[in-house]
Amino acid sequence: MGYTSAMIAMLAVAAMAYAHPEQLVETDWVAAHAFENNLRIVDMRQTGYAEAHVPSAVYLSPVAIRDANNPPTFLPSPQAFADLMLKLGIYDTTRVVVYDERGGIYAARLWWILNYFGHSNVALMNGGWTKWTSDRRPTTAEVRSFFYNPPPAPFTPKPDPAWIATAADVVAAIDKPGIAILDARTAAEIEGTDLRNIKRGGFIPSSTPVYWEDLLNLPARTFKSADELKQIYASRGVVPSKEVIAYCQVGMRASVDLFALHLIGYDKLRNYYGAWEEWGNRDDLPIATKK
Repeated sequence: MGYTSAMIAMLAVAAMAYAHPEQLVETDWVAAHAFENNLRIVDMRQTGYAEAHVPSAVYLSPVAIRDANNPPTFLPSPQAFADLMLKLGIYDTTRVVVYDERGGIYAARLWWILNYFGHSNVALMNGGWTKWTSDRRPTTAEVRSFFYNPPPAPFTPKPDPAWIATAADVVAAIDKPGIAILDARTAAEIEGTDLRNIKRGGFIPSSTPVYWEDLLNLPARTFKSADELKQIYASRGVVPSKEVIAYCQVGMRASVDLFALHLIGYDKLRNYYGAWEEWGNRDDLPIATKK
C-alpha cells in the first residue's frame, strides 16, 4: 500500500519526536496553565524577577541547590531540600515548570536535582525568558500567594543515587568502554587557558566535550530537534547503551547535557556534582591536557 502525504508527514514527525516530550513545554502551554493550583512555575534567572516575571512564578536563586561544603556529593540534605521546596509551594503532587534567561543553564539543574530527589514531574519552558518575551507574553511584578485548605501532601524527598556521581565514581569510570564522561565546559576551560579561579586546568581523562550551548537553537535558546540532538551525541560516540557522567564547573552546564540526553531517551545519566571546582582543586585526581 502507498503512503499518502499526510502519512509521510506523520512519520516524519514521529522520527523527530522526543522520547520525553512531557519535560519540555512551550510558552503557549505555560500561558494557558499558569494559574492552576497543581502547577508551580519557577523563575531561576540571576536577576530581574522583582521587575518582571512570568505570571504566578516563584523565585529560586540559581545557587540555592548546591552545597559547596558537602563533599563527596555536594547535594543539600534531603530535609534542607524538602524545606526549600515547601517554601516554593512544591508538593509531592505538584507539576513543576522551570525557566531562566539562558536556555536552561540554571533551570536544568533544578530539573536534575528534582529527579534525584524522586520528583520527575518537572519540565523546562522551552526558550525560557528569551522566548517568553519574544512571544510578547504577559509579565508581572506581582508575587502570587498560594492558599490551600487542606494543604497538599508535603514534598517527600526520595534520593536516587543513580542520578549522582562522586569523584571516586568518575575515577572508576575513566577509560571504561561502557561509560561516557561528558565535559560541558568551553574549549578555553578544557584547554586550561580559562581557569575561572580553579587551581589546575585541563580535563578529566577519557572525557568527551559536548558544550551545552551546542544543544540550543540560537538566538531563540530553544532546544534542537530530537534528530539534531541524537546526531550531536552519536557523532561523539555517546550512544544510548552507555552510562553517561556529565560535568562542568559546578553542575549547571552538565545538567543541560543530561536534560537533552533524557529528552531523547537516554536513561543512565549521572551528574558529577563536585565538578571541576572539586576536580581541578584536588592534587590527587588525574588531569589530562591538550598536547
